Amino acid sequence: MEKSAVSIKSRSFNLNHIKISKYIDFNTAMFMAMGFLLSRSMLIGSIAPLGIAFFLYVSKIDRYKIPVFISTLLGILLSANSMSYILKYSLCLIIFMVINKTIKQINSVWKIALIGAFVLLPISIGQALLSNKYLYDIVVAIMESSIMFIGVYIFSYGIGMIVNTNNRIAVNVEEAISISLLVTFSIMGIGELAIMGVSIRIVLSTMLILIASILGGASMGATSGVIVGIAFIINNITSGIYMGIFSFAGLISGAFNKINKYFCILGYILSWMMLYTYNSGVGSSLSQLRDILIASLIVIVLPEKFFNRIEKIIKTNITTNEVVYDYINRSKNMANSRLMNMNKAYNSLADTFDQIREREKVVDQRDIASIIDMIHNDQCKECSMRRRCWDLKFNHTYTLMNEILEKLEENGEITCNHISEEFIKECIKPESVVKVSNYYYKLFALDYNWNLKFSESRRLIANQIRSMSKAIEDLSQDLETNVILDLEKENEIQDYLERNNITVDKVNYITKDNDDFEIKIEKKTCNSGCMCEDKILKVLSDFMGEDISVQKTGCRSLGGKCKATLSKSQNFKIITDVASMSKDGHILCGDNYTHMDINDSKYMVAISDGMGKGTKAYEESSITIDILEKMMDAKIDDEIIINTINNMLLLKSSDEMFSTLDLGIIDLKKGMLETIKMGACSTYIKRDDDDVDLVSSSSLPVGILSDIKLDRKAVKVNKGDYIIMVSDGILDAGKNNNMGDNWLIYFLKSIDTTNPKEIANLILDRALEIQNGSVEDDMTVLVSKVCSA
Repeated sequence: MEKSAVSIKSRSFNLNHIKISKYIDFNTAMFMAMGFLLSRSMLIGSIAPLGIAFFLYVSKIDRYKIPVFISTLLGILLSANSMSYILKYSLCLIIFMVINKTIKQINSVWKIALIGAFVLLPISIGQALLSNKYLYDIVVAIMESSIMFIGVYIFSYGIGMIVNTNNRIAVNVEEAISISLLVTFSIMGIGELAIMGVSIRIVLSTMLILIASILGGASMGATSGVIVGIAFIINNITSGIYMGIFSFAGLISGAFNKINKYFCILGYILSWMMLYTYNSGVGSSLSQLRDILIASLIVIVLPEKFFNRIEKIIKTNITTNEVVYDYINRSKNMANSRLMNMNKAYNSLADTFDQIREREKVVDQRDIASIIDMIHNDQCKECSMRRRCWDLKFNHTYTLMNEILEKLEENGEITCNHISEEFIKECIKPESVVKVSNYYYKLFALDYNWNLKFSESRRLIANQIRSMSKAIEDLSQDLETNVILDLEKENEIQDYLERNNITVDKVNYITKDNDDFEIKIEKKTCNSGCMCEDKILKVLSDFMGEDISVQKTGCRSLGGKCKATLSKSQNFKIITDVASMSKDGHILCGDNYTHMDINDSKYMVAISDGMGKGTKAYEESSITIDILEKMMDAKIDDEIIINTINNMLLLKSSDEMFSTLDLGIIDLKKGMLETIKMGACSTYIKRDDDDVDLVSSSSLPVGILSDIKLDRKAVKVNKGDYIIMVSDGILDAGKNNNMGDNWLIYFLKSIDTTNPKEIANLILDRALEIQNGSVEDDMTVLVSKVCSA
């Protein structure tokens, strides 16, 4: 008995656990309401095919088919239509339900709409044949079928949008119009229902126009006004003039949507009153004005969550468009995942190179037997004492030969003096054995040296692969944390530029972790090449509410594209000029240099001096500068860049190939100079008070050793300071003429000009003067002046 009670108890259920949303969700309830109201919305006379047109397309979706069928049939039966029309529409609805399987297999909307028209037309013609107004009813039947066709086609856009709203990035015009028609004619299906004289239809129609204006602006406000006006005309509620009144009021209301909803509502009321009073007089507008004021009051008290919900559905505001940001995040995550997979793959590849076992000495245990065998074949095979040495006393002979190889490993080469007395007594031709042993040992030593070179190359490749892996990892982290696109801000910037008569092709707005931002603009080049500084900079500074600075590329290409990058204003800017001369009049100079803006408001200056002179020196320094420029522009860490340059020079040729690198990176916000020197000359900083500071290093050039250590130094620079970087040809001019290392310091103190170009030329001229006009080495002077931004 107890078991039965437990069994019954376990089978009992709680009604509170049943979730209605499992069976009827928000979309189902909305479609049911639309089906009910659209089937009651009569257009001309008793024509009301909108309900069955709506059901015909919704029936393709099994989830909504039965609920919408019931609500639409209920709407037809409860409508105020004549019995013949109620029976006709009920019959059509049942037919659509019966042929639903066929309809579901049709993907073309116009074919479904055609089926609806062809099902309705013969039934309407049959109804016309039984009427008194034969010809008139035939025309009405044709018109009704046409409305059926148009209704299915238009409603398909709105239904599709509602069903797939979470996967849509934006709403197109057809979908917006379709939604407006669905809502408007659903409101018309309410009929003459009024509460205390207040027309529910007018209140809801006014709310529709106001909400469309607040969320979608003037275009959606005017469109909703036109659709509401047409619906009122078709339902014989008002005359044609009211379509203009509703659309004009929606247009004016939407014009204020950038301010707030209160201005939108005020604009709607005033514009509606103005036109309505002008058309009908002051007294006639009081009753409708009351309904409009009630609708306005309802819109005012609607919570912000309601508007956010509608915005998410119709996608009018990009900040509420979760699909866009979800798509961006998914793209970033996918890119990060692929980058991290590449990072792991490159790390594994580098580890594989590192794990290859290397030989520790020229002749290891595996090679001893091979060398002894080769010596035996050359000297002992035809020897008369072979049987005695190798057959009868094999172990003893093998031990003596092994001792010889050990002596070779210790000394690199041996003579008879290095071998034991015992071997000399036992062997009848020890000199020949020693000579052959030296020969074969040298062969193995040569092979060992090549193995060392291959091992070094493998290690360089492993280091380079590991550097690539680190660069990929940094890129992935930068993409994940630092780069955040702000689509709404991009639209606002483009609109603001257009209002200031500036046309651009593309705007990208990127925010960063440290409360920084970056605006990238792409446009056609202007005639003067100065629009970025003269106009865009001022306009965007006003828009952002703070000072910003600009970097631009491509401004010199006539008819091409100009790309400008704007960011928070920098405290400093750099003006750089160069003077250079090649050795002995060579066309190609062994010195190469660069100066350019790089990422994060920094400026780079660099000089590279190739080994030797002419073409070879030019190639070495050119490789260094080219890699430096491209990798700096790609925002790769400077340590990885210098390691890459070092590896490239080591691997590029079997000959020695190296170059110096003098790199300076200036932070334009903090006023800090960071130097990295690889075998380069000192950097001179001439201060505003004519003092000269030195930044020097004793590191080796790149391309000599596989393992390099960066010698970093940081120095504060201020407005009016000059950063002077020179190649060794400049300093050697004084050294070679007994003027020491510091001749340039004294010369810089004597210079009075403030023009970087003149300073560079004066230094080069002084170096030539010291050498009596002869150029003993390539000479380059790079002068950068620190100015206030």
